[in-house]
This record gives sequence, structure tokens and C-alpha cells, in this order.
Amino acid sequence: MRLPYAWLDPVVSRRPFEGRAARRYAEAVRPAFGDLDERLLDRMAGELAQAERFLDVGAGTGWLAGKVVARWPEITAFAVEPSATFTRGGATVPTVRGRAEALPLAKSSIDVALCLSSLRHARDRRAALAELRRVVRPGGTVWIVELDPTADRVRVERHRRAFGSLLVRLAFDPLLLRSGPRAGDLAALARTAGFADAVPGSDPLQPFFTLRLS
Repeated sequence: MRLPYAWLDPVVSRRPFEGRAARRYAEAVRPAFGDLDERLLDRMAGELAQAERFLDVGAGTGWLAGKVVARWPEITAFAVEPSATFTRGGATVPTVRGRAEALPLAKSSIDVALCLSSLRHARDRRAALAELRRVVRPGGTVWIVELDPTADRVRVERHRRAFGSLLVRLAFDPLLLRSGPRAGDLAALARTAGFADAVPGSDPLQPFFTLRLS
């Protein structure tokens, strides 16, 4: 079943944050994730403990990549972000400007990759997934984490109330959450891009789904 606001997806999200929008995201939106980063890293811990190279795609200023390096100092982390605003320096992990559809990395050079609330912003999601398939080694994994347009009201309200902007709180449900891609849609794209397995999951506290691709 097609969700009521799905038609907004191509016009709402298919671009990087720049300028004022980037600052609003950093100041009012990203802090609302709370300890989602830590919960994700706990779920990925078994893979990251064995990994040598980690990739964060759509990394912002490298927030989560920095947490990976702090927790697993032996890992070499790469952060790729299309926004000029977010790639001007100051992050723990240097952030390279680049698009998910054309990752500046060699074939099979990554053990574990993550897209946290970033794949939806790619103009060509299938091409982005194909690039992830190219750069992640055989046996490696990719984690896709996105807002879940089918999330229950309790998780949605918990997340919405945490935003530091009234404008974002008002726009969140119809424009940001309900217009996004569903887990099943991205899983189907991932299979066409060459991934053999796509295991879905969800965050228990906030309105995000996960896909573990291999």
C-alpha cells in the first residue's frame, strides 16, 4: 500500500543540506537522535570489533564516525558527505566531500558501512546502493538506518518533541517522516543492486528502521 505522503519524497529529501538548512539540521534535528548512535553501535559491535575499515556515508560533520573511532581505536574510519557546509573541517574524523552514487573509495576496501538517515537524500538510491556493494568487501556488511514512515505514534511523538525547532516539529510528521521510503522498498532496491540478503529491524525507542545488507 502506498502511503499518503509518499508522493512528496522526490521533492522533499533528494538533496544535501547546505547553508541555513545544514545549520538547522546540526542544531535542531541531529541532537534529537539522542542515544540512537550508541544503540546502533551496540547492535553493530560484533562486526565493528572485527573490522579494519569503517565507512559512514552521508556523515554530516563526522559525528558517528568519531564515535566509532573512539570506541574501536584500531579501526580506520572514512566519512563521506555531499554537503559543502558539512565538509569544511573541525570533525574528529576528516570528512571527504562526495556523493553516495560515486564514492571516492576503491573496490572491496571497506568492511562495514553505515548510512544513517542519509540514503533517502541520494538522488539515485539504486546507484548509491550499487556503490556500497562495490566498495564493501565480500562478507562485509552495510547498515541502512532511516526514518520509518510506518512507525507507531509513541515513537514518533518521542522523537518529534526532541527537536529544537518549532518549524521542524510541525513539519516532521507529514514532510519528513511519512514521505520517506519504507524498509521493504529499500530492501528491494538493495537486491537489484547486488545484495543477497536484507534483514530488517527497528529501533525500539525512536521511529527508525534498520536494514542489514550483505
